[in-house]
Amino acid sequence: MEKFEDVRDIKWNESVHGKVFETPDLETLVTLSFNGKTIWTDDTLPKKVLEYGKIPPLGIYDLHKKGYTGERVNVAIIDQPLALDHPEYKGKIASYKIFAPENYEMDVSSMHGPAVTSLLVGEKLGTAPKAKVYYYAVPTWLLDSLYPAQALEDIIEINKSLSEKDKIKFVSVSAAHSGAYSPFKKNLKAWEQAVVNAENEGICVVECSEGKRFASAGYIDYFSKEFKYGFPNRPMYRAQVGNVHVPNSLRTVAESYDNKNFLYAYNGVGGLSWGIPYATGVLCLGQQVNPKLTAFELRDLLIETAQTNKCVIDPNGFIEKVKEKSKSREL
Repeated sequence: MEKFEDVRDIKWNESVHGKVFETPDLETLVTLSFNGKTIWTDDTLPKKVLEYGKIPPLGIYDLHKKGYTGERVNVAIIDQPLALDHPEYKGKIASYKIFAPENYEMDVSSMHGPAVTSLLVGEKLGTAPKAKVYYYAVPTWLLDSLYPAQALEDIIEINKSLSEKDKIKFVSVSAAHSGAYSPFKKNLKAWEQAVVNAENEGICVVECSEGKRFASAGYIDYFSKEFKYGFPNRPMYRAQVGNVHVPNSLRTVAESYDNKNFLYAYNGVGGLSWGIPYATGVLCLGQQVNPKLTAFELRDLLIETAQTNKCVIDPNGFIEKVKEKSKSREL
């Protein structure tokens, strides 16, 4: 078995359906992508790695134990269709809307939607497990930025009707709907205008678009436990000043394609998509600590604490900085 191989048993990967895989050594195993349906000659190590990937890195559980869980915080996600009943986040979806072409039939769920939701508000996987999600399903595979733009405009309108304490300050978008390297082909300007409109209303869109991105790739090495920049199969050798590097690989995510069968999938290499909800969840923790701070004040504090931590996101340092800011304002 080669490193960085995808051996998940998923609906479109018929080549591995029912196949039995020889369990590799641990060094190879942690680089693979597999799920609860992957069949091994010995599943002892795979089960261990799958459970390891469920733990949000960088001290998130310690913050949860202190009561920083995102409770009473509303957050939005714009992504692909979502299986609403996955036990990792069931009951945490405050609203579910679909923006797509008229009469366009959307799938029940996707690989992407459950994954990003679990990394943000998942009971075990999420950085902000007590937050509530306003979820917007869009057909990103059409490569048309109109639908996420319409979703974002809807968030702006909904926010106007919410009380000050319930307002959505952050929108998690694990895609690049515009920018130099965006794969999207249509209506990029519509997305850019929607982001400007959101910012004017105090909403921070955490996304992958060039020029708007502040979350960059990273991961915790399984063996050394050191933070590494970039991806396991294409590392970055130097942190880029101004970027907040967040864990996006060696993570386990929720998986469901039919809202009936609920699995977990381990990703040895995760895209930046997995880092966006992690960072957004940390921002939600800060919002819980001091809901009077604006979204952009919280974002700037997250960047500031990362810059003093070799550009690596520092959830504990961020929360302490938010608390300091709260005290200084009380004085």
